[in-house]
Amino acid sequence: MCIRDRPLASEENKNLEFEMRCVRFMNKRSSLVIIKDVTNARQVSRLKALDQYKDMLLASVTHELRTPLNCIIPMLNEAVEDESIPEEVKESSLKPSVDSAKLLLSIVNDILDYSQSKRNKLKLNMIEFNLRDKIADITKLFHSSCKRKGLDLIVKYLTTVPQNMYGDPERLGQILINMLSNALKFTSKGCIEVIIQHYPDEEGYILFKVRDTGIGIRPSQIQTLFTEFGKIESEQNSILNPKGVGLGLKISNTIVYLLGSKRGIQVSSTYEQGTEFSFEIPIRSNQIETKDIKDVKRVNERHSIQSKIKPCYCRRILSVDDNDYNQMVIGRMLSKLGFAVQNAFNGSEAVSILVECK
Repeated sequence: MCIRDRPLASEENKNLEFEMRCVRFMNKRSSLVIIKDVTNARQVSRLKALDQYKDMLLASVTHELRTPLNCIIPMLNEAVEDESIPEEVKESSLKPSVDSAKLLLSIVNDILDYSQSKRNKLKLNMIEFNLRDKIADITKLFHSSCKRKGLDLIVKYLTTVPQNMYGDPERLGQILINMLSNALKFTSKGCIEVIIQHYPDEEGYILFKVRDTGIGIRPSQIQTLFTEFGKIESEQNSILNPKGVGLGLKISNTIVYLLGSKRGIQVSSTYEQGTEFSFEIPIRSNQIETKDIKDVKRVNERHSIQSKIKPCYCRRILSVDDNDYNQMVIGRMLSKLGFAVQNAFNGSEAVSILVECK
């Protein structure tokens, strides 16, 4: 029977904790002294705090890196589209700069997603969206790169595929872009195929495949792809010059599970012949419009950003951002679309402008 608990501080050894309790032993009042070695517990606590601090620092740094990159890329694209700049300058300087900036932004995004996934803070934005439009937008990003390498980019719908599905279109795009980027890196001849197939069972799901005729992967290397900073080594790497930090597939696999997949990303490969990455996700929609599209050999190019902009009869826009360069980029983009832009640096300034307009 414990009468009183009283921990005693130890100045001599901070890794030991002393505790004295007054107890009854054999019907006599006695003192029980407990000595605990808390070395390991304190080390674990310090390591957890350090790990949490590193994740917070990583997230903060990547956020700060994305801000200037989101300014650099649109301004470089604007220079590439400028007809007054010679094509030689564009090909030798501007376009490589755009590609390098996009690669850096991709790496920064991967690191940010990786830090969020470690803290279980990777979020989805679930909405209903047009699946075919999304596939067309994604594959359009790879037209010029495939053309430069002499590769055919083929989209195939093997079965009746829903017009719409419920999910996160941006995360779905992130997965497919990662797979297409890998296929493009490791394929020097032949083709890259994007295959979509609908399985209308009780749950209903869509199967996505990205297949290439690249260098392939040895069976012993497949699991390496889904590890942190996992990259395969090949004799042709020096020729193909693959880029990236090796986080893309690990993050994509995490997102696939978040989207409802039960198996994650599957890999099938024959060394020196090609590789196929596939995953399936549920449709999660009760009202689905279907159309037959079979063996489509080209990518739909009708859907552009401009064609999706609805008519707007109010030509004034208030842009709120605390970064001067972001405001400049946003202002240029909206001005090209015919809008008059007024800038505010914070919420209170924006409210003041709106009050004055009234």
